[in-house]
Amino acid sequence: MPPAIEYVGPPDGIGRWSIELRNFREFEQLLGRDVVNAFCRCFVHADRLTSTISCIHASESVHGRDSVAFERDLNTMVWFTIGTLREFAKALGVLRAALKRTTRLDINSAPWVRLRELEDRWERNDFFRKKRDVAAFHLDSDVIDIGLDQLLKDQPDVALVVGDARAQIRTQLALGFLALHNGLGLDLAGFRDFVAVVGDDHAAAAEAIQTVFMNVAQAAGVEMR
Repeated sequence: MPPAIEYVGPPDGIGRWSIELRNFREFEQLLGRDVVNAFCRCFVHADRLTSTISCIHASESVHGRDSVAFERDLNTMVWFTIGTLREFAKALGVLRAALKRTTRLDINSAPWVRLRELEDRWERNDFFRKKRDVAAFHLDSDVIDIGLDQLLKDQPDVALVVGDARAQIRTQLALGFLALHNGLGLDLAGFRDFVAVVGDDHAAAAEAIQTVFMNVAQAAGVEMR
């Protein structure tokens, strides 16, 4: 049986469904291990980006949009998203190189153009790349020092912890957030613009990488069912 991509599930898509790779061994041989490996790395990061959206919706549902806990969770997910976008961009570079070797890279296709914009921003733009390097999964102590100096200069009193109730799940250790935010050198408007770009890239990643995958499979002669 030739390799194929087949939808399995209810016609309306309501309920459990899947898209199956039929004859996966031949499918992998057709695309090449390096291409499939690179796509898998991109898929993991795309799923992580999608999960951050679910976490934010869950937090809003549990705590309420105006709560300390939701604000804490939202800020956390923004920085997790930034770190993941950086890793996603690195994986896209590997995928791009692998696809070039197979001559199946359509550089002018709309989803790939969007992914290339994302890759360039998080891999080559110093402003965006360095924000990940100093404030996402890793926190640069120099950035925190700058923030603390700013707090000492501007504010005689600084919040240590804020909360809506005494339970820790409803609190935020605000001193850390304030030191980080002040240390990044972004005013409120600049931070909002930065987060808006993060949100746009966040929204585009999963759909675009899936579309590129399907386009590559079709170009390789894989049947769609």
